[in-house]
Amino acid sequence: MTRILKAIDGFNSWIGRIVAWSMILVMILTVWDVFARKIFAAPVPWAFDVSIQLYALHFMLGAAWALGTGEHVSINVFTDRLSVRARARLEIVGFIILFFPFVVALLVYGWGFAERSWASSETSWGVVALPLYYIKTVIPIAAVLLILQGVATVARKCPIALGRPSL
Repeated sequence: MTRILKAIDGFNSWIGRIVAWSMILVMILTVWDVFARKIFAAPVPWAFDVSIQLYALHFMLGAAWALGTGEHVSINVFTDRLSVRARARLEIVGFIILFFPFVVALLVYGWGFAERSWASSETSWGVVALPLYYIKTVIPIAAVLLILQGVATVARKCPIALGRPSL
């Protein structure tokens, strides 16, 4: 079991570290576009669309890594007063009631969203009309990564909720 959890963590960490580099591309692209627009009065027509797609890639594929490292937004005002065991129980209930249903819905609807985009060869509304189907395919991929990381997180919380050491 521990090997599976470590494999999930390692895979999501690997994806997160690779995707993190997209922010540098977004920064370079934005600076280049601003520079070209202000200095040469020649904006890069595709820069806005590409930067949005790179940002979407970044936050969608980086979400599972953020979940695995505890970097997601959480409200600790209430949970800080709880014991470690009670906090683990609350987090498990939160995952079951809120997280998993949302991510499964993201997977189901994201799959259809990507499928329709591929079927119609969807493009952006921008001047260059960049393809959108490949970035929409990232939605169900991100959902699968989140489900895997959610399962790993809950599996680590269960022993704690039962008063045993974590996996």
